[in-house]
Amino acid sequence: MKIRRGLYVLGLCGAMAFGAVFGGFVLSAEPGGAADPIVTQSYVHQHVERAIADALTGMGGGVQAAEPFIFQPVHVMAGHVILGHEGTEIILRSGSGVAHVTVDVGIANVTAGVDLLHGAAVAQNNLLIVPRTDGRGVRTTSDSWFLVKGDFDIIIAP
Repeated sequence: MKIRRGLYVLGLCGAMAFGAVFGGFVLSAEPGGAADPIVTQSYVHQHVERAIADALTGMGGGVQAAEPFIFQPVHVMAGHVILGHEGTEIILRSGSGVAHVTVDVGIANVTAGVDLLHGAAVAQNNLLIVPRTDGRGVRTTSDSWFLVKGDFDIIIAP
């Protein structure tokens, strides 16, 4: 019985020593460390958006990129148009403007729950969402400040 118990203890110690020597490298990787990094989806999106914006800027593109998850204040002079890209969110904070739409459907005013068609007045502090990159935005009728989340272009009104 003592021999059996001794062999059992010896086997257990051997297994622990084997695990410490050969399995240590597996257990030593701490979550979030260099060997086992933790990356969130927002971190990946932030860096992908920045890389795309840098590439477009390097190619001479006119796209202005806001941080993908925060609103950026943007000043637009009277008579200019701020055109949103797909998914861009726009809030008119001061000044005045009208919807600039080049297609049959409008810009979603999610605050009021309506579509703004071409020429419709844009109310201050209403959230507008541009569904596609097809020339939709806001034409300013006075110098205006916007909060913008997403990519946009500023052009002189046609």
